[in-house]
Amino acid sequence: MSSPDPRILASTSRMPFAIDEIRKLGLTDRYVLATDTFASAPGSHTRGAAERAVTPRPTQQPDEFVDSIIELMGKHDINWLLPMFEEVFYLAANRNKIVAAHPDATLFFPDFETLHKVHDKVSFTALCKELGLAVAEPITATNEDEFKAAIANWDHWFARAAYGRGGMDIITNTGPLAGEGSVDDIHPTVENPWMVQQFLTGTDRCSWSVAHEGEIVLHSCYEHPLSIDDRGGVVFQSVDSPQSLEAAQKFAKALNWTGQISFDYMVTEEGTHYMVECNPRPTAGCTIATPEEFDTALFNPDGLVVVPAGRKKKIEFAVIRDTLLHPSRARSNRSAAKGATDVYAGKHDYLPLLYTALSLQHIRAYRKELGMNRHKGEQLVATQFFDVLYDGTEIVPA
Repeated sequence: MSSPDPRILASTSRMPFAIDEIRKLGLTDRYVLATDTFASAPGSHTRGAAERAVTPRPTQQPDEFVDSIIELMGKHDINWLLPMFEEVFYLAANRNKIVAAHPDATLFFPDFETLHKVHDKVSFTALCKELGLAVAEPITATNEDEFKAAIANWDHWFARAAYGRGGMDIITNTGPLAGEGSVDDIHPTVENPWMVQQFLTGTDRCSWSVAHEGEIVLHSCYEHPLSIDDRGGVVFQSVDSPQSLEAAQKFAKALNWTGQISFDYMVTEEGTHYMVECNPRPTAGCTIATPEEFDTALFNPDGLVVVPAGRKKKIEFAVIRDTLLHPSRARSNRSAAKGATDVYAGKHDYLPLLYTALSLQHIRAYRKELGMNRHKGEQLVATQFFDVLYDGTEIVPA
């Protein structure tokens, strides 16, 4: 008996890579229900989304969020759950409840313990060592004194919160982000430690993979010739990187990974790929895969496919924003984005670009409501994430 056609629920549709994946699934004639915590989420308005729905906020209302997903799965005959961001932690913590309600559905993500192991930068770094992957030697600080002692070990250092994401909750004394925070403002705890490492110089590189039961079936590696506010890339160009594929394969095999998994690296002049962090979800690497490659990897995998070098995507409005804020970069920005197609505006699919402006306005209203007070350089990133973040705290299943 053949398996039923996948009917997919894609959550947190606001993310640029969610827009891309939903659009791709639509182009391969898959049914997709796109969800987010607000109606104007751009990915809910791509032509790839057959229907859309609004859910409670995972971070602030985890039980209500999970119940909403379960209800939507029943209402729309969903048999494939595809999370796009850190709401995956709340879904994974309630896996048993979801399976009890929908025993035949595919939950395309690992269990909570596995997700947590790679999400926490401290345990992730320890696992890298176990797998023989290069990392900058870490020191974990659980209080202010330990933190100040740790940074004294190097002339040039870089520190991150164990559960920070998207360029948030970092501090360094070197590079373009130096001076964007005070050591006196860092307050590590046992529950929320900070990791301090020597500052490395080199090229930022990222990868994205699709895995089934420990086997990578689709892999892309990319660099970002242009970043926004020195944090997140807005132009993505695929590169050849056997080292990133090897790292992804080691992790997938060791953790018997099923789902999407992404990594950040720092590549030194000598070519060493230092592991930086893991994002247990899609990232921009999916944008440089074709719809057919993605569809096959999800539903009919047949061996390994590696995205070739030379493909290029961009977030056009972010490139324009950076150029307007920094006119001196106009020429270099044009060069970085040359030949790239836009993630938000697909062929005959422009509504996600329109809804980008509307969604940012809506998320900023949420920021104000919750009393967030981020540094200026983090505002755009923070407005994207705050109601779908997972900060490492225990999740009690509903």
